Amino acid sequence: MRNLSKDLFLNTMTCPTLGWELRNDDISGHGSQFPRTLGEKFRVEQGIDVGNRARSLFPTGLLIEEKDMARAAAATRQAMENPRILTIFEAAFFVDGTAARADILIRDGTSWSLIEVKSSVNDRGNYIDDMAYTAMVLTQAGLVITGASLLLISKEFRLGMHNRELFVEVDHTDEVLLHAEGFRQLWPDIINETSGAEKPRPVLKFECRKCSLFSECTGKEIKNHIFQIPRLSPKKFLELTESGIVSIEDVPASFPLTERQTMMWESVRAQSPTVRDELESELEQIVWPAHYLDFESVMTAIPLYPDTPPYHQVPTQYSSHCCDSVGNVRAHAEFLCDHTKDSRFDLAQRLIEDLPGNGSIIVYSNFEKTIINALATAFPSLAPSLESLVGRIVDLQDIIIKNFYHPDFGGSVSLKSTLPALVPDMSYSSLAIGEGETAMVTFAYLAMGRYDNESADAERRNLLEYCKQDTLAMVKLHERLDEYVRGVG
Repeated sequence: MRNLSKDLFLNTMTCPTLGWELRNDDISGHGSQFPRTLGEKFRVEQGIDVGNRARSLFPTGLLIEEKDMARAAAATRQAMENPRILTIFEAAFFVDGTAARADILIRDGTSWSLIEVKSSVNDRGNYIDDMAYTAMVLTQAGLVITGASLLLISKEFRLGMHNRELFVEVDHTDEVLLHAEGFRQLWPDIINETSGAEKPRPVLKFECRKCSLFSECTGKEIKNHIFQIPRLSPKKFLELTESGIVSIEDVPASFPLTERQTMMWESVRAQSPTVRDELESELEQIVWPAHYLDFESVMTAIPLYPDTPPYHQVPTQYSSHCCDSVGNVRAHAEFLCDHTKDSRFDLAQRLIEDLPGNGSIIVYSNFEKTIINALATAFPSLAPSLESLVGRIVDLQDIIIKNFYHPDFGGSVSLKSTLPALVPDMSYSSLAIGEGETAMVTFAYLAMGRYDNESADAERRNLLEYCKQDTLAMVKLHERLDEYVRGVG
């Protein structure tokens, strides 16, 4: 049986079944079946980098390096007994099978202050629970906690600044201690729920929709689950489940749904696409020749380039297919930034050149509009031309959301969901880069100098091929929608 950890404790509060499975290793090896994606690995790397930078603010601090919790806890006790050690990193505590590690622990006379480091610019509610769990374990270990705060990334930080300017400290002492006391009251129940001989019976909750085990648990063998209903509110979810309804097919016609939800309900019930009459008129508004446009971007905790804040969406490339009519490709244009420098101006300038005329610019989501507006703000000299591009944008995803649904969408209208349903012969599986997060990390690694010259050239080609596939996918999707309008779908 595993020790009770922070994630296990907090998961059990939401779902005792998941907590029991995690603690009893009932799903051991589950994670190994799904190794970390490149994006997940990158987020871990960024967290480690931010953590190391935070430690640099306390040059006399002692790092507890032991990974084994028992040895780490012993090393922590030894460090705490030495009054000359004022700051401890990764302090470990092990109480009655409950384990916790504190990012930064600062001595304050006979008491201690807890600091949690987060590689985020936002102060999120779940961070309070994170700190509260740690504070609870430390209190159970006999420590007096008089301070609890977050070290968050400052939005004002720029590349080249000192690490002390990277962080802002937010005091949450009162909230954390209050939550910690509540957790302490729950602690015996959590222990009992996770260590019992029998697994708690799973109960379908609204939170289940985000659980990685949903399809193996409460969602097992339910093909069209109500979670696929777009923008389903917790209130409506509860109304349905209390009536014993978990499948879209079982939702009664009298149940109040939005227009979009109704369109999905009709499609799933009929097992055929729902096509609104307005689809034809909206597609007819497109002005030809039209350009299908897609951007890729990079976003990192520590800025890659000067004059950009943390987690700023920096556009890195675009692809554009120009068509004279539906499905009739005239030309393809593309641009990939020089990863060794901030090339946003060059990208913006080329974008203006590659999208001439007054024809529609077809995108998939409002991301492209956001990027172009940001470029206009960053480069005032190009703003009039960039703003004129914004006025030509037609969002193909928005058209689909309002006017079309296919039962194979599975509740999502993302490009990666609509394409297999409508254009099954077109796939990303043969590409070295198959989704946006991998593209983002690949460019970040290029900018960080992670590749040798030969590998860098290969990755740049992979990035171009991926982005090109996205705009070609839009061409094919539009072509398929046009077939439905003409009654040949």
